[in-house]
Amino acid sequence: MSKKLTSTIAGAFIFITFLNLLGRGLGFFREMLFAKYFGMGHNFDIYLVGAVLPMTINTSMLYFAQNYFIPYYSSLKISNYHSPVKFIYHTFYLFTIGSFSVSLVLFIFSKSIISYFINPIDAYAYESALNIFQIFLITIPLNAIVSVLISYQQAEFNFKYPAISRLILNLIMIPMLYFFNAALGIYIIPLAFVIGTVLQFVYLIVKVKLNLKQFNFLLISKMFNPELGSTIIYILLIESISQLYLLSDRYFFDFIGEGGLSALNYAGILYVLPISIISIALTTVIFPKLTSNIQRKEFEALNKNVSDAISANLFIFVPVSFIFFLYGNDLIKILFERGKFSAEDSMITFIALKYFTISLVFNAAYSVYNKLLYGAQMMNGLIIITISGVIIKIILNFTLVSRYQQNGLALSTSISYIYFFLSSIILIKYRIPEIKHLLFFKNLFFYFITGLICYSIVEILFDGFYTLSYYRDIFKMILFYTLFLFSLILSNHYSVKLIASLIRTIKTAKAI
Repeated sequence: MSKKLTSTIAGAFIFITFLNLLGRGLGFFREMLFAKYFGMGHNFDIYLVGAVLPMTINTSMLYFAQNYFIPYYSSLKISNYHSPVKFIYHTFYLFTIGSFSVSLVLFIFSKSIISYFINPIDAYAYESALNIFQIFLITIPLNAIVSVLISYQQAEFNFKYPAISRLILNLIMIPMLYFFNAALGIYIIPLAFVIGTVLQFVYLIVKVKLNLKQFNFLLISKMFNPELGSTIIYILLIESISQLYLLSDRYFFDFIGEGGLSALNYAGILYVLPISIISIALTTVIFPKLTSNIQRKEFEALNKNVSDAISANLFIFVPVSFIFFLYGNDLIKILFERGKFSAEDSMITFIALKYFTISLVFNAAYSVYNKLLYGAQMMNGLIIITISGVIIKIILNFTLVSRYQQNGLALSTSISYIYFFLSSIILIKYRIPEIKHLLFFKNLFFYFITGLICYSIVEILFDGFYTLSYYRDIFKMILFYTLFLFSLILSNHYSVKLIASLIRTIKTAKAI
């Protein structure tokens, strides 16, 4: 892959999508191994509780680093040639010191934290979750530094090293799971995660080549200013609060039946898979561009970039939503149903997936609007949206869990994601009226009708087709997606033109 190709938005998107597909594919294969070796048993529920807080912090740290570093670094590059270098080291040391402090505090209060989720009366579950929790704490400082290095590379439009670094984690975890799961049991997961994170850290340190000898404690105080401090607090609050979803779900460990959290996890993994492959790749490459458009007041280009990103998301996520909602049970059987994961587990997971899928399209679109809000420095609005959305989620959790168990937790998540999407549109409409939102709803309606027609054709064609269920299910999903794409080509829809333009851009870049 040439440097010319990865320097363009289209080329970078394809490159990151490919590596995300490879990385998330490996990650999903890792989840398949989880299902095979641990199924929906009590031990896997315990692991999900013990891992949730450190993993939530790690996820928040990555988004925090991107949303804090990229806009500020971009503005410094425009206004001052030298200060961006100082800002890199300022951020590096800030995240290093802060993350070590967080890990230390969490370790000191680890017993109290785990007792919040699991009653210490259940000694086995409590001790196991505590051990898993403390092992995962090792990854927080390492992941914080990794997040800064990734953000720095992305701000420089260098997407190669960050994307490759994500592959390392799963390339380590998968063989360790395969060879040591019997000997180490559920503890193999946190141990493998620690080793993979260490190697990811080493890889980025070597490739990015920061001169860490320039370390200077005074540098942090010199770079710090009230405006930057308030930005840090805002972004930290937004990203921390937005990650409370998993924590609020794990709180119900003692309220839902055995395997409930596991079913919710497997359904959630499948739900976020296309978002983590497509939406994250798209927002990663477009975020610096949106930020630049806003800072330079290039509103026509900004509107086009946002519209194209939303159109691309709909093009992909509407048919995926149909497949998840209508053929999800068949998909789960193919992907997970082996070893300790039974046919009954597939059906339980599918029901949770259907509740998640309600919000898939809106969640994918919000990923674009979220970056737009960060690029426009609308921190006050973002924090109000985030806090109110999480409050909605928590209230619905308590309201729905007693009747719907894990499905109630999935439904509350979907409702809050739809709220995030709608409220972000309102905020953007108020602050950046140049952005046009009507295209989203027109395309959504068109795609939805097209999907219904394609689904009806598939069901008619396969009515009375009694071959092996495994192959029939695969053929139905492939045929549905083929008909959907063919319908868009026949209608000469804008999304087809957009994809064709992207392909032409890539061919041109490769030719240069």
